[in-house]
Amino acid sequence: AVAHLSSPYVSAYPWSGSGFGAKYANPSTLPAGNSIGVAFSPDGSDIAISHENSPYVSAYPWSGSGFGTKYADPSTLPVGTGLDVNFNSSGSAIAVAHLSSPYVSAYPWSGSGFGTKYADPSTLPAQDSYSVAFSPDGASIAVAYIASPYVSAYPWSGSGFGTKYANPSSLP
Repeated sequence: AVAHLSSPYVSAYPWSGSGFGAKYANPSTLPAGNSIGVAFSPDGSDIAISHENSPYVSAYPWSGSGFGTKYADPSTLPVGTGLDVNFNSSGSAIAVAHLSSPYVSAYPWSGSGFGTKYADPSTLPAQDSYSVAFSPDGASIAVAYIASPYVSAYPWSGSGFGTKYANPSSLP
């Protein structure tokens, strides 16, 4: 799957050892504008897209047939343009890196879609966030942004963000 800046804002293709298959049908409800990030849940049953316009993130069930019916938007939306989206390794949480404070929003995730937004990190990223990723074991989350120290990492649990780890000794 690839996010892009023109309608339908996301395109997905089956993949095999011989390359791309025929494009899947577009979602029946398109993302709300220029899309920037896309991620599949770890089990491949859901796909999420971060995008420029409200609601800033859209998610859909995913199957061998392609996009399902769009999940309801989060009840508390990310604050600005969604620039990246990622699921944790267990598929129980989803995070969105975005413009505007608090710069990262995270939600519980289930087969029903978005849960109630987790509390913001107590120490926010310094500025507009461009990337978010969970560690492979799901015990930490990192956010990259455009101001020093350029990256923040936090412990992650079923309660959400923990206390920010110390900055790297050599900054990016």
